[in-house]
Amino acid sequence: MQSVSAFDQDMTSELFVEIMKLFFDRGWMVGSGGGMAVTSKTGVIFYSPSSVQKERLLPNDLFVLSQETLELVSRPQNPNIRESDCVPIFNLLLNDDEETNCVIHTHSKYANLLTQLLGHDETFEISDQEMIKGIMNRRTRKNYSNIEILCVPIIENATHEYMLLPQVKTVLEKYPDASAVLVRNHGLFVWGPTWQRTKIMLECYEYLFELACDMIKCSIPLVKSLKVN
Repeated sequence: MQSVSAFDQDMTSELFVEIMKLFFDRGWMVGSGGGMAVTSKTGVIFYSPSSVQKERLLPNDLFVLSQETLELVSRPQNPNIRESDCVPIFNLLLNDDEETNCVIHTHSKYANLLTQLLGHDETFEISDQEMIKGIMNRRTRKNYSNIEILCVPIIENATHEYMLLPQVKTVLEKYPDASAVLVRNHGLFVWGPTWQRTKIMLECYEYLFELACDMIKCSIPLVKSLKVN
């Protein structure tokens, strides 16, 4: 029997739970915060539940919906487990582009801190960093060059995640290159064509956010000035 490489591995409930625990260990989904939605080649979408500790998540704690109809295929056995407030945003991003198959939401310290260090700025921009190369331009479908300026829009927080929906819609229209959005005092949403590629982008974004926080505190410019000959 031919083994499946990590590059081709399809999403399953077991793999979903494994990734959630990894994100918890990285400090991106602590306190039951954060979540993910991923489509499978079997025609279903796996959604993380609300208010369940991510490091203790079990395969039967997930919500599973039909990708075609968005009707519920299965729900957690525990009736006290409810759907995440992020579901409307997950569905918006998954349906905005037929090539988007994964959305991840984090509550990381540095994503939060960066939005505060930037004051009232509407975007985070950084250039000339190697990790920019791991991030995809949503419009061109190509990864950025390390010398390009990466721009991540910032929206304002709300009482509940579903209330962010109008702002996320605006981001999709106003920033066609963006594959992520920062939520001030809150965290990050990132989306991509596969769970593998989206996970890589998330790791690159989180690295850049932490780096940017340190650069700001050290008065190092985030975007290098263009050289004049």
